[in-house]
Amino acid sequence: MELTERECWFWLCSRDWLGVRSIDKLLGYFKTAKNIYYGRNSQYEQVKGISKKICDRLCSDEEKDEEALKRSIDRLERSGGRFLSRVDDGFPEKLKHIYDVPAGLFYYGRMPEKNQPMIAIVGAREAGGYGLEAARYFGRELAKQGIGVISGLARGIDGESHRGALEGGGLTWGVLGCGLNICYPRENYPIFEQMKRCGGIISEYTMDVPPKAWHFPMRNRIISGLSDGVLVIEARSRSGSLITADMGLEQGKNIYALPGSFQSSLSAGCHELIQNGAKLVFRPEDILEDYPVNLKEKKGFDEKMKLTLDNSEQLVYASLRLNPKDVDTISADCGLSLKETIRILTNLELEGKIRSMGQNQYVVRL
Repeated sequence: MELTERECWFWLCSRDWLGVRSIDKLLGYFKTAKNIYYGRNSQYEQVKGISKKICDRLCSDEEKDEEALKRSIDRLERSGGRFLSRVDDGFPEKLKHIYDVPAGLFYYGRMPEKNQPMIAIVGAREAGGYGLEAARYFGRELAKQGIGVISGLARGIDGESHRGALEGGGLTWGVLGCGLNICYPRENYPIFEQMKRCGGIISEYTMDVPPKAWHFPMRNRIISGLSDGVLVIEARSRSGSLITADMGLEQGKNIYALPGSFQSSLSAGCHELIQNGAKLVFRPEDILEDYPVNLKEKKGFDEKMKLTLDNSEQLVYASLRLNPKDVDTISADCGLSLKETIRILTNLELEGKIRSMGQNQYVVRL
């Protein structure tokens, strides 16, 4: 039995060796995915910009194993995954207007609602305590106000922004640079699973496609494309996060940057963005004021801390900042014994109020 147009779109988008530009060239000639699938080698060779290597693969029996294709579709659906081609209803409207529109998307969970405000939060993988806490804080507070948070599920700023959004009871989406069923890095697996229920996981790549270096710059256009604004937290000069911001700027998105220390190379990219016109932000309200949301009342952070800390704990807590401070310095600043300081720090960490950065150094959690 002949494949349907939808099955042919799935086939087309699940060839990880076939990039979106090659797909566009093929569609320009054949008009439909079904015509591409049932095309002949003599026709493939007529398509400008399509190499002989691609023509040969398009003709191979291995690539056109219809039973294997149906098994792939069934496996995706049984795992809870779904597929949308760019011609399907439900394909995100925001992505239809970007450069290199994805031919199709594989996803778990749900797609963002058309009118839901979305903020992308991106930054360094090897972020410092300042950046990690800021990403979690902004993700949490934006999510509390009904803003969808989108990022790349990578180590560092990405992962913390997703965690913050989940803590805030909101929705968050991760765009992968690998197959839909692969959580990379593995350490983010708990939030990967939670995001299936509280937002979604999105990829251009079908199941089992390994992460490759060139996939990640490409996926950045989807992160910025689905957003209404891009917030950059801790990014070096010429980093991948600045690529995402540049893509967002080309797509007409609002660009935000959190400043940091002038001594930190991790903040150099953010400062460059601010110099070039990005909006400087230091609180979630600086972003929220640009979107039609009704701010929900929230109790001041310092006020909540005072309700739950005793005098010694308040003293230690007040001495901490977002830059790491070691135990000996904290003990000296607070006039407490080393033993008492360690006891208090342990309690504060267990209560989720501070974070250990290793090597007996701590930062406050926002």
